[in-house]
Amino acid sequence: MLALMLSTFSLQIKLTAQEEVALELRASQGVPVELNHGFSVDFVWKSTSFDRMQGAMKTFAVDETSVSGYIYHHLLGHEVEHQIIRNTLPRRFGAPGLPELNASQVLAVKSVLQKPVSLIQGPPGTGKTVTSAAIVYHMAKQGQGQVLVCAPSNVAVDQLAEKISSTGLKVVRLCAKSREAVSSPVEHLTLHYQVRHLDNSEKSEMHKLQQLKDEQGELSSSDEKKYKALKRATEREILQSADVICCTCVGAGDPRLSNFRFRQVLIDESTQATEPECLIPLVLGVKQVVLVGDHCQLGPVIMCKKAARAGLAQSLFERLVILGVKPFRLQVQYRMHPCLSEFPSNCFYEGTLQNGVTVNERQSSGIDFPWPVPNRPMFFYVQMGVEEISASGTSYLNRTEAANVEKIVTTFLRSGVVPSQIGVITPYEGQRAYIVNYMSRNGSLRQQLYKEIE
Repeated sequence: MLALMLSTFSLQIKLTAQEEVALELRASQGVPVELNHGFSVDFVWKSTSFDRMQGAMKTFAVDETSVSGYIYHHLLGHEVEHQIIRNTLPRRFGAPGLPELNASQVLAVKSVLQKPVSLIQGPPGTGKTVTSAAIVYHMAKQGQGQVLVCAPSNVAVDQLAEKISSTGLKVVRLCAKSREAVSSPVEHLTLHYQVRHLDNSEKSEMHKLQQLKDEQGELSSSDEKKYKALKRATEREILQSADVICCTCVGAGDPRLSNFRFRQVLIDESTQATEPECLIPLVLGVKQVVLVGDHCQLGPVIMCKKAARAGLAQSLFERLVILGVKPFRLQVQYRMHPCLSEFPSNCFYEGTLQNGVTVNERQSSGIDFPWPVPNRPMFFYVQMGVEEISASGTSYLNRTEAANVEKIVTTFLRSGVVPSQIGVITPYEGQRAYIVNYMSRNGSLRQQLYKEIE
């Protein structure tokens, strides 16, 4: 859904299935609101992310107080004497509101609390988010100030913020102002939501000014100045009262955090972030950093081949591994059928991945799908088709493969599988869009069933 908001006008445009785009429009005088045809949309590059990454690298290079000396030399690959943080360790390493930790998760939490620099490698389904939430809980309870929690994507930040909040800590989710109109599963944790629902005298005055602004379209210069000052003060008050602040890596460069210092920083999905991206939250005074991810999975997506060859495609996590920092690996997976986990375990994790689920727990009762090997719910289906350029001219599609996907999906549906339990993955946007349309047009079952498939 594309949401366009202009002054008091709101326009919603339905995009293709499962696409979401957010645009920020600034109100201005003389907007031709009567125009209802012949419009155009220009996509302008916004340099905010680039500027913040560049700023973080400059800060790291010239500001000695931006990170601790130990972390500074560690990140540059210099030889440093091993350090241990002298903290009183908790009696138990789990956290309220979270599932009980397994042995490898407990060891990971214990290890992290004693090190200035830690890497946690989480193979698929091993509970990275739960482990990260437990780490943040114990960091916050150490009383060393607020903990900053980041990830490269908004989805990952939302998931972690929700999990940390379930432990009872006071969490504030800081969003970019351009995303404040986008719905979120953790909206109640967001800064802008808490500003609107804060109950005090300043909030009452700010609310009156907001109502006046909505009614009149704009405030007088003095009222506008007063409104902005009240809003900034309210935001600062909420942020200062938080135990944990969650935002994207780029979001850590938000001006609203410019006067904050964070001794403890955790970055989830850090292997999907570029190095300059990771530096943004680190140069806010970090003395203890935890990088969570898996360098055996998807790395940073770099579209420029020249930049990738120059090293931008290598994450900070992976570079530290190459420099000899040993990651602590979570070892029990709870996601896959054991026969599916066998492949990644042997190919990427030296056969160390253990199964926290049994065959029976991953066996769907009442579903009669004709697997080639009945007790192994997997198979490879290869039928070559012709690769074509998509209609946009920027992606690819394969009609034969799309037809085969529809047949397999229909067989699953006829076997009793619920649409929401089916996922189709393709690396190409052109193929994704074509599969969605093909199933809706050519599927032999009700069209709505195919629309519910992700």
